[in-house]
Amino acid sequence: MDSSSAAMDALLKQFERLQRPIDLVQTLHESQVKEVPARYILPSNRRPSRPLQVQQALPVIDLAGLEDIDQRFKTVRQLAQASQEWGFFQIINHGIPLSLLESVKRVSQDFFDLPLEEKRKQCPVRPGTNMLEGYGRFFDISDDTVLDWVDALVHYIFPQWAKAVEHWPKTPSTYRETYEKYGEEVMGLIEKLLGLLSEGLGLDPNYIQILNKEPLVELRINYYPPCPQPDMVNGLKPHSDPNMLTVLLDDGVEGLQVRKDEDWLTVPPVPGALIINIGDMLQIISNGKYKSAEHRAVVNTNQNRMSIVMFLSPQDDVLIDAAPELIDEGHPSLYKAVKAGVYGTVYMSKDLRGKGAVNDLLIE
Repeated sequence: MDSSSAAMDALLKQFERLQRPIDLVQTLHESQVKEVPARYILPSNRRPSRPLQVQQALPVIDLAGLEDIDQRFKTVRQLAQASQEWGFFQIINHGIPLSLLESVKRVSQDFFDLPLEEKRKQCPVRPGTNMLEGYGRFFDISDDTVLDWVDALVHYIFPQWAKAVEHWPKTPSTYRETYEKYGEEVMGLIEKLLGLLSEGLGLDPNYIQILNKEPLVELRINYYPPCPQPDMVNGLKPHSDPNMLTVLLDDGVEGLQVRKDEDWLTVPPVPGALIINIGDMLQIISNGKYKSAEHRAVVNTNQNRMSIVMFLSPQDDVLIDAAPELIDEGHPSLYKAVKAGVYGTVYMSKDLRGKGAVNDLLIE
């Protein structure tokens, strides 16, 4: 069985499991449950520990003034340092209008405010190009998977041929127009960031952009309702992102936590900022110089939280390997080469936690 057939087989099996009658967490919250159903409860040794309260904060990097050579050099250095030490950073003055960010959050919230059956009718879960798309629950990998306390809306933003706009929300009526605009802005931002991150590795500014060929951009809107027993569940289990680069817009409610060394640190929202994180594939390309950090989402008892996430992945046939310029006698290749589509299939076909997929590629 080739990689594309294996990917579709995994999607269909997951799709079949999702047809089973398990309430979505938004429905559980609206029905005012007092206890979390068993499928969501974590074993005691896997429950979220309290984040470390230390004087460390995710780097906030200003992208203004890149036309100036000295400012660009400073920004490249800051981005490279943040990517090495954290694998995460926030950006301000990123060029996307703040009014558009507010519109994106508004239309997303309006969709999740619809009645359950209307959301399901407009955006049923279905096998898409190489992932499940629609509204519902995802990552139900096996019968014994502990479910995360999150519902989601998932679909492609780019390229044009992968956008099944007929399955995008029709309510609110401005959803498609708003996300079309936001998708264009994010693609421009990603191109800028990949250039700066390439420079931070000492590579040609176009290296990563050209390597991606025709990339795929997936949108995932995560919706975390209040939970009656938040210490017993994951909002989203600890994981690293399998893709190249991730762009996250939050709604101002705390919940994202990043693992730095052995500690979990809460990411405080910065008004108007976007959160960027390095994916596994960029860690491989950088030969381990950039870090694809583990992160998770936690929930609370009294506030909804929403995160709007764009995942950039290379074209499926792109070979993900360390950039040749980063390999020499003193710096051998750390990872086995793998095609982007194959890596995505391996990652999505298992109930992975932490960095299992990329660590499987380590050269011993």
